[in-house]
Amino acid sequence: MDLQSVRDRVSQWKSLLPQVEIFYSFKTNSDPEIIKTMLEQQSNFDCASKEEIRTAIGLGVNPKNIIYANPCKMDEHLEFARDNGVNLMTFDCAEEAENIAEIHPNAELILRITVDDSNAPDPMSEKFGAHEDYWSNILDTCKNLGLRVRGVSFHVGSGGCSFVSYRESILNAKKVFEMAEQKGMQDMDILDIGGGFSMSSEHPENNFDVVAP
Repeated sequence: MDLQSVRDRVSQWKSLLPQVEIFYSFKTNSDPEIIKTMLEQQSNFDCASKEEIRTAIGLGVNPKNIIYANPCKMDEHLEFARDNGVNLMTFDCAEEAENIAEIHPNAELILRITVDDSNAPDPMSEKFGAHEDYWSNILDTCKNLGLRVRGVSFHVGSGGCSFVSYRESILNAKKVFEMAEQKGMQDMDILDIGGGFSMSSEHPENNFDVVAP
């Protein structure tokens, strides 16, 4: 295993996107040596399940540096996150917000919105993400439940996508920020731009070093 290649990728990220924090996805590769290396690079972590959260904490990750990035969470997993101090998490519907309010009322939420990822090698929009028609109702639900919405997330699909996909998603996220402000909700401060960046010789125009700047 070449851990220096991991450090090099982190260095490249910080060079191209210095204002964007990394939340390394556990599902990508949870080998302990990689996790320790990412910890050394002061990375945050993206966990999608109870077991991933348990593993992360066991390897020394601070629960405050974990985002529970699963819009549809089992009650048992939500309880585990609550009991272990993992408060930041994604959601994509009013029903999920209601369940979170009941089990983990101190959670801080990030609304995952749907995107146009029809050109992505591995599209995700059919599985996760709130459509624009539901944003207002979801925010109203959170406000009425007293839940803090910290921001918006999207994922344009794994395998590399053009800058246009990211631009459209960022503009849609801006609409949600403005909508929350109009509703008098507490200021949002997080924009999660997802993952799936690539370095491929087949479509170099979609590579991270081209899209990021």
